[in-house]
Amino acid sequence: MANQEVITVKVLDLPGVSGGCACSNPTLTPEYAAMLQQKVSELRAALDESYPGKTRVDYVDLREHPAEKESELGQLLVSKKYPSPLVVINGEPKFAGSIQVKKIVKEVGNLFG
Repeated sequence: MANQEVITVKVLDLPGVSGGCACSNPTLTPEYAAMLQQKVSELRAALDESYPGKTRVDYVDLREHPAEKESELGQLLVSKKYPSPLVVINGEPKFAGSIQVKKIVKEVGNLFG
């Protein structure tokens, strides 16, 4: 394979900013955080298995990364245009609201051709 490009999958998360009442917001619970980290780990493992050494998965909590939060992609979550988490593949927002491992692996495969 001549193209040695690494495809970056970034999971942008903004816990606490999904519509509705903050008093019962499931995105602020430790269970949500644990579930999300589990999905990120599953995604990382699935991509490593399918495309060894050719992908990178980054999880970004926008509350902890003000520069990312101010970025164009971060603003998609801040403005509630998309539900959290937002899955970004090589800078393109692809999936919002959940981490769908199989769909993301397939999408990355499409990029590799």
